[in-house]
Amino acid sequence: MLEVDLDGADVVVEREIAENCSVYGHVASVKLHRQPSPFALIEMAQREQTYDVAAEYGGSAFGTSALVHLMQKKV
Repeated sequence: MLEVDLDGADVVVEREIAENCSVYGHVASVKLHRQPSPFALIEMAQREQTYDVAAEYGGSAFGTSALVHLMQKKV
């Protein structure tokens, strides 16, 4: 699970997610979903990078995309 500030606008949250995941490689895109519970689809440039992101945040990999659940960052 990835901790982010969910109070921000979608574009701000997506940017924060991309910054967190960029340590694993090039982030091609991030799509934020807030309902029914917050998660993100994170598309990486290479499949191996996707597996790394999914493993780090307890998500699932689908091709070059990782599904990662989100939670509110503790202040």
